[in-house]
Amino acid sequence: MRQSWSLDGEWQFLIDPLQAGERESWYDNEQPWNEARKVAVPHIWQREGGELVGYHGVAWYRKTISLPGRDSGKQHCICFDAVDYRCAVWWNGAYIGEHEGGFTPFELSIPAELMQEENQVVLSVFDPKDNAEIPIGKQGSWYTRVSGIWQSVKVEERASSYVGSVLVTPDLDGMKLGLRAELLVGGGHDLKLDYTIRPHALGEENTFEAASYSGELGELGELRSEGRNRPIQVKWDKPVPGMLLWSTEAPHLYEIEVCLSDASGVIDRFVAIFGMRKVEQRDGRIYVNNQPVYIRGALDQAFYPDSIYTAGSVDEIRKEIELAKQMGFNLLRKHIKVEIPEYLYWADRLGMLIWAEPPNFVKWTEAARTRFVSEIEAMLKRDYNHPSIIIWSIYNEEWGLEWDLEFDPEKQKHVAELYDWLKEWDPTRLICDNSGWTHIKTDINDHHRYFACPEQLDEWREDLDELLIGNPDKNFVAPYRSQGEPIIVSEFGVWGLPSVERLKDFYDGNEPWWFINQGEETHQDDYKKPTTALDNMDKFGLASAFGDFETLAVHSQRRMFRAVKSLIEEMRKRPAIGGYVVTEFTDIEWETNGWLDFLRQPKEGFDRLIDFNGACCVFAEVERANLWSGEQVSWELVLTNDDGKRMSGEVKWSLANSAMQGTVQVEVDDVWKQLPGAITFTVPESKAVLPERLVLEWIVEGTCVARNEYELTFTPKQLVNADRESAVAIHGLNAGFQAALEANRWGTAATDTLTNEAVMVTDCLDKEAESFARQGGSVLFLAEKGDGLKASGPFTFRQLAPGESWPRASSMNYVDSRCFDGLPLLPEMGWELEGLYPDYVLPFGDYKKVGVKRTVNMFGNPGTAEAGEVISGYFQGWLGQNGGSIVRHPLGKGYVTVVTWKLIERYGHEPMATMIVNRLLHIAKDGTPYEN
Repeated sequence: MRQSWSLDGEWQFLIDPLQAGERESWYDNEQPWNEARKVAVPHIWQREGGELVGYHGVAWYRKTISLPGRDSGKQHCICFDAVDYRCAVWWNGAYIGEHEGGFTPFELSIPAELMQEENQVVLSVFDPKDNAEIPIGKQGSWYTRVSGIWQSVKVEERASSYVGSVLVTPDLDGMKLGLRAELLVGGGHDLKLDYTIRPHALGEENTFEAASYSGELGELGELRSEGRNRPIQVKWDKPVPGMLLWSTEAPHLYEIEVCLSDASGVIDRFVAIFGMRKVEQRDGRIYVNNQPVYIRGALDQAFYPDSIYTAGSVDEIRKEIELAKQMGFNLLRKHIKVEIPEYLYWADRLGMLIWAEPPNFVKWTEAARTRFVSEIEAMLKRDYNHPSIIIWSIYNEEWGLEWDLEFDPEKQKHVAELYDWLKEWDPTRLICDNSGWTHIKTDINDHHRYFACPEQLDEWREDLDELLIGNPDKNFVAPYRSQGEPIIVSEFGVWGLPSVERLKDFYDGNEPWWFINQGEETHQDDYKKPTTALDNMDKFGLASAFGDFETLAVHSQRRMFRAVKSLIEEMRKRPAIGGYVVTEFTDIEWETNGWLDFLRQPKEGFDRLIDFNGACCVFAEVERANLWSGEQVSWELVLTNDDGKRMSGEVKWSLANSAMQGTVQVEVDDVWKQLPGAITFTVPESKAVLPERLVLEWIVEGTCVARNEYELTFTPKQLVNADRESAVAIHGLNAGFQAALEANRWGTAATDTLTNEAVMVTDCLDKEAESFARQGGSVLFLAEKGDGLKASGPFTFRQLAPGESWPRASSMNYVDSRCFDGLPLLPEMGWELEGLYPDYVLPFGDYKKVGVKRTVNMFGNPGTAEAGEVISGYFQGWLGQNGGSIVRHPLGKGYVTVVTWKLIERYGHEPMATMIVNRLLHIAKDGTPYEN
């Protein structure tokens, strides 16, 4: 039988920046080890901090071990779960082999003549700086690099003939298993294989009762492997009537024990864990065990705040997966990383679907492709039996294909061949050829689409309807076309900044090393650097709007919640969408779009994620969030029922701050149901602008199976008719705007009779408007057209990225809400400003203007913020790429209040736009009591 000795624990460690170690025989030379430090393996050398965070090159490891109870008549191997990246191994001073590849296991045979009572193993590990041609994923490119013996090590003792692996292929429709074993035979003697299949021995009370299966796999005769690494493959089909299925709700696991015997008896045992389940795609849906599954997934890059690339403990893994299920997720997309085996095991145990994806390379070369395919094959062999894995990706966003797949027939052929090879290797799972971008051959038509909401809600709806659903062929490289594959939005999301104080507490009061961005040059933008937030918090009106960074972070998280809620609801209202994978499960270093922060703590408001991310949800089609008193409302309800169970009940709706409610009887026998006109009411009268919440509860047999809330505002029309003290002169605006001013009881005056007691309102800051301000006048400059303005005086504008944009999804608009006292404006700007969000800002920092053929670096003007009062602004990520959308700025002896909110066409028609313009006219004239 086998026995093993763990080599985890204390090792010696040395760096070798001059790569002199092998020339100087460090594997058999005591002198250099006098300078070694002690480290604990598994070991990522970047965890040591200091110079090692940024160190790349060669490092050495050494350990002295004894192997008590060793049988000298058996063979011995040293087994590594993963070493990043290239390593060479010496045993008692003799070279025994090397390996290349940073994510998957390998083993090396130890010659019998090298074994001693006390043994010394030495490794040199090389992780190159120029890593573009090796599979790396995001470590060392976006985030902290990972180098060293980063997974477990052991020595294993075996008979000369043994079972190398057992791959189990479930056939649910035929209720049988395909078994494929690899044998390594060291002698020419008769061999026999037997098997036993039983429920996986969990060692816990919840082990399930089920039938076991056993029998002979047959006589193998006289076999001999052709060399140490040339296993013999044998295959069988075995019926398993009554075997319980693996699913997310009931993750039944089995184990198969294969015994290898010769004339003397059993000489080897091998145990593999598997589950009985089936995966396919048809009719625009993913099916598991012949049942449709709506994918509610999260991208998981599996970085950690202290251990970097491995979970700290099994308890941490269990907690993560259990929390993901509580949040409503049924799938985790393990993003460009071969996940550690322990995580996949607990995904199997707890019933979490996995979308697996190999680490990418960057530069398109023959050597890089060879390494990449080798890593994929090693991943397939290691992880084949995990029932949780239902999808294999090949590429992500053409990383490694150099982003020209559409124009390169060689790369198209390469991707198609990889798909065919992988499908032949594993026909039991779905394959995604190029996640998120244009496809060649795929089982999933997935998209990566980043929008910010509420500000881009209309663009998001258009994107879903006209591109994803309306034109699925557009996501394929011609002449390839969609074959009706499930449409999955496999990346989308919005940022929510974390608590810096909580992070510093975790790191013993210090700023973590990754506050200095560890990514390569393309990730050195200011908004990707946490240090930017520390520099900018007291600038650009941020302190006036929020007070301090900790408060800002809470509002940022609320903005994130509001955004992902609306993004997900729009997808779930469209049954043609087969699911989604949000970016992402947790924050990673500087990238803060996680639903959990980097410390695995839920963000503000995220205890209600299940409202829109659960199996059963109820949504309202809120046509407008901001309503006049007296308006008649008729909104539809949409119910989603991913489990497909027939349910009879009712939906109760109510207005939290008004005495209005209603009940709708519902019968649901499908996964999606639409109820037009289910919510009807008349907006009540009030004396002030009223923030309101629409609350929905779906009740079945006395139990609330789903609830939801929507933010509204109600504005009484009598506020429009209040008397105004100031006169207003219109300069350049259309007649409709003047009529709206007069309807709001503003007195209007001709521009040639203006005095400094009046306010000029204009959309054209020409010489006349500038002159009025310079002489002491007050100008309200409605500059929402930005670069389209005929005259803008001394101000320049930056257009915010229209349409899909990853950087914009990191952004937040903000306002000093104290300046609008009496109006329910949130500092982070929510649905109360629906339709009013700016398309342009005054740029305070330098920025890049992306064109069709090139990207142009543009200058910002921080002096605009320094000289003026920023009432409303914009930032991306860690308070970078700053801009202003309401700035009261001195000009000569007067002031110009520049506003890029979209107000002109909405003034007088939409309630919040009307109330805001009325308030801005006062601010333009009198300023604010809160000048920042």
